[in-house]
Amino acid sequence: MAGTVYLADTTVYVLRSRHVAVRERFERLLTEGRLAVCQLVMLEYLNNAPDPKSYETLWGALRWIDVTAQAMDRALDVHRKLAAASRHRNFALPDLIIAAAAELHGATVLHYDADYDSIAEITGQPAEWVAAKGSL
Repeated sequence: MAGTVYLADTTVYVLRSRHVAVRERFERLLTEGRLAVCQLVMLEYLNNAPDPKSYETLWGALRWIDVTAQAMDRALDVHRKLAAASRHRNFALPDLIIAAAAELHGATVLHYDADYDSIAEITGQPAEWVAAKGSL
């Protein structure tokens, strides 16, 4: 497997059912073995599975990036940095954990959520919109 590994936020999973371009990218990355999830994202994906067969397909199809104690510590560190600029209150806390797990594993966060831009400003980690911001 060559190429960037992407930890895909739940926004990507949800939007793939509504937009052909997102679905095609999701499926291509999945087929190439470059699509990953952490436990938090997997729970969100599984919660959106429409039936038991879809649930089990998701269960076995994705790469794992673990949310470790180190990732939680990094999420807290980034949250504190956001707080220093009074930017922490209207922020989705799961996004901090997802980004931290991706950062520690060298994965790019694939998303449709401006929170990841704010996180990347602090961490310098790669984050990529699955479609141009505001286009969907």
